[in-house]
Amino acid sequence: MRAATNDGRADVSDAPLVFAGFGVTAPERGWDDYGDVDVRGKVVVVVEGEPDGDLFNGAYTTHYQSAGYKADEAFRRGAVGLVILAGERGWARARGGADQQRILTPGAADLEFIATLDEAGKARLAQAAGVDPARLTGGQDGRFKAFELTGATLTARQSETIDTLVTHNLLARIEGSRRPDEVIVYSAHWDHIGVGGDHAGGEDTIFNGAWDNASGTIGVLEMARELSKAPRPERTIVFAHMAAEEMGLLGAYAYVADPVYPLETTVADINIDMLPLSGPTRDVPIFGKGQNTLEDDLDALARAEGRYVSDDGQPQQGFYYRSDHFPFARAGVPALMPWHGVDFVDGGKEAGWAAWRERFGRVYHQPSDEWSADWDLTSAVENLTLLYRLGLNLANGDEWPTWKPTSEFGQVRARSEAARSSR
Repeated sequence: MRAATNDGRADVSDAPLVFAGFGVTAPERGWDDYGDVDVRGKVVVVVEGEPDGDLFNGAYTTHYQSAGYKADEAFRRGAVGLVILAGERGWARARGGADQQRILTPGAADLEFIATLDEAGKARLAQAAGVDPARLTGGQDGRFKAFELTGATLTARQSETIDTLVTHNLLARIEGSRRPDEVIVYSAHWDHIGVGGDHAGGEDTIFNGAWDNASGTIGVLEMARELSKAPRPERTIVFAHMAAEEMGLLGAYAYVADPVYPLETTVADINIDMLPLSGPTRDVPIFGKGQNTLEDDLDALARAEGRYVSDDGQPQQGFYYRSDHFPFARAGVPALMPWHGVDFVDGGKEAGWAAWRERFGRVYHQPSDEWSADWDLTSAVENLTLLYRLGLNLANGDEWPTWKPTSEFGQVRARSEAARSSR
């Protein structure tokens, strides 16, 4: 049996094929598409997305829908390649509104190859394998089990072209007084799109990235400034400026692949991407509501101020998978990212959503994303104050935030439980 080689070349000859539905194994949901089938040395064929319905978070997709997860699971089971069958809607449901570059998640396991087939390609595959195309669909009731496509094999040969760009993450720390190897991370990305490109339609070709994400980087700097004034915390606090987020979270993935501080004793990641720029809000939206207990800690702090934690209200965007907190979450570290409030104290949700849509539509990933003296930083200060208190409580306590029972990341964190329970 051939194993994946990570040599920059795909070279697979007459590999057997296995159809594995959505390619999902989710024990917390009682779901296992693979069953007992052996995929070692084979190519796994899966359907894009994930099952519909409340079992898989309804309108908010889970990590199981991503090509990155499907590749990881196939690789973990010994497969050499992955073929994803795209439906008539293409990647619309799986991606939400995410950028095209997010389709294949950076950091995914290095199979020999990952390929996609459209409806016509799916029909040809079914014909070659001698099966009804209707059988190449994902189950919706949890009873589906993978099966071999015995009538066909797959041969693939391709080489990658690799461009190497050098950039850097920047880390600083306040070392803990009692448990310095237990770490809370505040993160933000310092990169943006650069100069020129397809988005630059006018004379101004400089993408300043003032909101996205100079606002987040200054948030982390101010967090470091204020926390350095407090009594030295018992746990270490790290302030991380991540590179290459706009290229696919590459800086955060690089850190998680080779962490400066062990992930098993990293307490949490608190990520700041695009601070809210508005008057005061009642709500504190977060990405991935329902994922871990950090949101409960944040909600308690918010309610003491007459505010409340909510979801981001935009399931079509797939926001939980689109910033530097996500590589931490994927590696099992509880991660939190607050977002922009839309329940304005002055004007309520009608005014809040109108303001959000106007700003996002006008400046997101545009040269017009520039600093302005008329920015209202009230909500930014409100949110940063809550995040300050959250991080300081974690740094001076012995709590280990946990993933909630339905989270897909709990099983990853559980693998390192011994490193925390021995403390």
